[in-house]
Amino acid sequence: MEEETRGPGLASRGCGWIGCLLIIGILIALGAGLYFAGNALEPLADKYLWQPHDVVREYLVAYADGNTDRAARFLCADRSSRKPPSPAEPLGDFSTWTAAVADQFPYPRSNGQIAIYYELTTAISSPTGQAILQREDDGWRICEFTQ
Repeated sequence: MEEETRGPGLASRGCGWIGCLLIIGILIALGAGLYFAGNALEPLADKYLWQPHDVVREYLVAYADGNTDRAARFLCADRSSRKPPSPAEPLGDFSTWTAAVADQFPYPRSNGQIAIYYELTTAISSPTGQAILQREDDGWRICEFTQ
C-alpha cells in the first residue's frame, strides 16, 4: 500500500488568516496616515511649492465641493473674512457649472498681481474668466475674479 503524503496546509503556505488581516490593517493605517499627513502639510506646500494655477485649481475644487472654509484660505487677506466669491459671478448667471484652470501660465497685471485664466463649463457655453492673484506671506492668494 502506498502512503498518501499531504502537502503543507493553507496556514503554513501563505500568511494565514491572522497574518492577512494584519497586513490589511497595516495598509489601511498607512493610507489613513498619509491622508492626514497630507492635510497637515498642505499649508507648507501652499506656501513654498504651489504655483498660482495650483491655488486657483484648489479654490475651484473647494468652492465646487461647498467647502467654504477651505476656499476662504486661498483668498487675499482683505477678502478672507467674507464669503468666498463665486467664480461664475463675473461670467453670467448659471444654475450649474464646473470650472477648471484653462491656462497654467501667469499673466502679469499691475501692482505685482498676476492673472490665471479659468474656464466654466455650462450646459450652453464655456466662458473664460480670470483669477487675479497676488503673493502674500503664506503663498499666492486670489483677490478677485474678472471676465
